[in-house]
Amino acid sequence: MMPIEKQPQSLAQSSPSLADTKRREQMHAAWKAYRGEFDPPLKVKRGQPDDNAISNRCAGIVNKGVSFLFGSVLQIEPGEAEGNEAIQAYLNGFWGDDDDRMTLLSQLAMNGAVCGQAFLKLLPPQQGQKYPRLVVLDPLLVRVVAAPEDCSLILAYIIEYPASDGLQKRQIIARVDPNHDTINRYELDDIWVIYSYVRNGNMGSWIQLEEPEIWSYPFPPIFSCQNLPNPNEIWGMPDLTPDLINMNKLLNFVQSNISRILRFHAHPKTYASGITASQIDISVDELICLPNPEARLQNVEMQSDLSSSLSFASVLRSDMDEQSRVPAVALGRLSEMPRGDVSGLALQLMFQPLLEKTIQKRRLYGRLIRDVSRAALILGGLIPVEVYEDFPINLHWQDLLPVDTLKMAQEGLVLKQLGVSDATILQRLGFNPDEEREKSRAEDELKMLLYARGQGFPPAAEQQQGGASPQQSQNGQEREEDSPFIGRKRSRTPSASETRN
Repeated sequence: MMPIEKQPQSLAQSSPSLADTKRREQMHAAWKAYRGEFDPPLKVKRGQPDDNAISNRCAGIVNKGVSFLFGSVLQIEPGEAEGNEAIQAYLNGFWGDDDDRMTLLSQLAMNGAVCGQAFLKLLPPQQGQKYPRLVVLDPLLVRVVAAPEDCSLILAYIIEYPASDGLQKRQIIARVDPNHDTINRYELDDIWVIYSYVRNGNMGSWIQLEEPEIWSYPFPPIFSCQNLPNPNEIWGMPDLTPDLINMNKLLNFVQSNISRILRFHAHPKTYASGITASQIDISVDELICLPNPEARLQNVEMQSDLSSSLSFASVLRSDMDEQSRVPAVALGRLSEMPRGDVSGLALQLMFQPLLEKTIQKRRLYGRLIRDVSRAALILGGLIPVEVYEDFPINLHWQDLLPVDTLKMAQEGLVLKQLGVSDATILQRLGFNPDEEREKSRAEDELKMLLYARGQGFPPAAEQQQGGASPQQSQNGQEREEDSPFIGRKRSRTPSASETRN
């Protein structure tokens, strides 16, 4: 392997390999399939109706996978460390609110589902910015150079795209060993160097624009992960594999043929024998009279209900469900919907392929999210570079399937008795512990304000009462023995008999 300082110059003039070119073609085909841009299987003559029945099954597979992975809110928190609140506040600002964070992650997962690999670019904060910025990169623009003996050791990222002025731009982000040794393993003192090149059109040599930019961190400004595991390869497996796309095309062909058959043969065809067309009037408000006994008037009807063709189309859909690991019930197909009350175990069995697939994705995308979070904290100066690999980042994923809230609340009470923290229980129930803590504090302050005005109980006394309102006696007066105040004589208005005495 050549020294890494010589590699950017060779990569600058290199062309995509056959594997890279084939992968780009597959990604182009996958994006067309996702957007429903299928070629019509039947030719349509001028002036005739279009019988092509296009069914986009690929978009449902991708969208449902993204929804299961990043459809609910993902909480990103630091582990136990000093300055936890400051680090949490920085992570919240870096990732944005729930809507912005989950939208960005959904776009990332959609790229991965279609192309097999997801890429995020981390941009340092510019003038006036407080946090680094994340950019979801188009996998079609990125090439990855890995070590031949270790596909997980990334040597360089190559980003190439056409500019609006007719120029072709290329950026190479290469790993560099400060000791100028050959890169053959990952080391914490490695840095990255960013080179920029340009050329006129698709021909000619690449020209370096400016001096290389030093990225003095052990991590690159680009983070990537496989969409699904693909051993011995740097590029992961997409949700939309070529066989699934071809099966969708075949389904469209079968459905289009059924559509054309129905157009020509679904309506009965009336024919007559023994008479001429001028001898018969079959208007709706006229009486049909045949001129001789041998004359006949009959209908030609389609003898088949196309059950074999419809069955074959159903088999194709089922095969796509099995290969994509997205069951029909997850896509809302009514014929596959269970009837009656379904237990939690039965629901898990029905969704088991999709659950297993999503858990695999959580491990891959989760590592990327943790790495990006650590890198952002280093850029922000909140943690040192030395703890980049070890600093804990916790991800709190929500349940994949709908749950019975009453059973979950009962389970939370049991977990509390076993010593589980309130924050963990609230997260398991789908609540944000920080937000709930602030809401509880605001409620307690309001109760104290009302108590100072002589209304209600203070928070501590209300907890002793079980949250109930002051008990009233049968005659409408408050009973003195129910008072939460201890050691304090309560005044009351004397009754009429006491006044007379």
